[in-house]
Amino acid sequence: MTIGARNIILVANEVSEKTGSLKLVNGLTKRVAGDEFDEWKKLDGHSFTIGFLIESLRTNDEEYIKLYGSRPVKDATSSNISKGKGFTSEVFRYVVSFVDSVSESDVYTTVLKIPSTAAIERGKKDASAKSFIEKKAINFARFHVTEMEFYNNLAPTLDIPLIKVFKTLPWVIGESEGVLHMEDITGKAEFVGFAHTLNISQIKEIVRHLAHMHKICLTSDENHQKLWKGKYNENYHVFGTIVRKTGDYERFLDICGDRDFFEPLLKKYRKFGSSTDYNTYAFAQSWKDLDLQSVFVHGDFYAGNIMWKLDEHGNSTNQLAAIFDWQVVHEGSPMADIARMLATSVDGYIRRQAETFIIEFYYDLLKKEMEEAGKSCPYTVEQLKKAYNYIFLCQCYGVTLLTAFYHRCIEEENHRIKKAKVDNLIIRCKHALEDMDKHLTGSMKHVFEKFG
Repeated sequence: MTIGARNIILVANEVSEKTGSLKLVNGLTKRVAGDEFDEWKKLDGHSFTIGFLIESLRTNDEEYIKLYGSRPVKDATSSNISKGKGFTSEVFRYVVSFVDSVSESDVYTTVLKIPSTAAIERGKKDASAKSFIEKKAINFARFHVTEMEFYNNLAPTLDIPLIKVFKTLPWVIGESEGVLHMEDITGKAEFVGFAHTLNISQIKEIVRHLAHMHKICLTSDENHQKLWKGKYNENYHVFGTIVRKTGDYERFLDICGDRDFFEPLLKKYRKFGSSTDYNTYAFAQSWKDLDLQSVFVHGDFYAGNIMWKLDEHGNSTNQLAAIFDWQVVHEGSPMADIARMLATSVDGYIRRQAETFIIEFYYDLLKKEMEEAGKSCPYTVEQLKKAYNYIFLCQCYGVTLLTAFYHRCIEEENHRIKKAKVDNLIIRCKHALEDMDKHLTGSMKHVFEKFG
């Protein structure tokens, strides 16, 4: 099923108002003697009920079935764990208590991810909000279906750290809400956001897993490649709206604290930075021009979509726990995810260090894995460096827009902490623009002449 095949019968700005009138989703059949919960109780104002949640746990979650499946449930309480971190969905953590629970810790936790325009509505409060949200809701519904298909079809084949997903339902605007029911790894992994900066060890850890996933893509059979090759090409244009809006950089200038540095560069590269043509070229064509074999691309690979394992003291480690938000996947460049990650999620001094070796590091990993599979590496280091630059250039300008958006949307009670986070992002923007300028006046000058 694709979202384009469905009839969108309700304008998107009415989604929030109409959610309460949608048919409640229950479907409870697996009842246990002694259950006390209200199966029709709505979950956080959405159409899903406790009955839906318990039915999915008792049907799909093997750990729950084994350890808790025969226990009568008393209730399920929730908390929103996505505040300030997710733009296209709300993520709720549910604590399931039992009638025979012997302590407050004798509970089970699980997660529902529900696609939503709530974060956009919080950040977009002017007169243009209505039209903007209408368009975004339709896109978000399509993103949700893409992620459903990923977890149902591709996830089992890629051998990378992922969250377990137990049940999926599509979002059909005006008819039904969408959902991903997934495991809760609270206490096992840390969920971080846009302001977080990755370190060198974390970057290398990510690249190891990406190289492994790329090997699978490059050596898989025709049936596997049909699951992703050419299937999600519309996602090349996902960031088109954001790219166009990067030309409106006044909000960033209002918070940057250094107009003398930023304004000349933002003005000079305004056309290039807001070029949807270049953005599409970078993701859809640049790797073809370099004669690179394509791989499966996450598409929105940044720190906010990565979870890190915690140690016994609850501190974050450099060991990857899960990559999530597979909503804008597509066929593309082997450097697409690496370049986006480094441009958006790594402070300049760390990124510049990483860029001195990370492409060779990726190449060596992939070469070894390909040889173990009886094949040769289809890339050269020089090809990969050029591919990296094409993607990097279409990320730099947009980081300023993301920083301004983050400043408006972040929910941080401590003003001084919020200011420090934004200040750090502004320095990240400065280094990204410096390096963009270096490339576009040097080895990538031809790109600026064509698109700028």
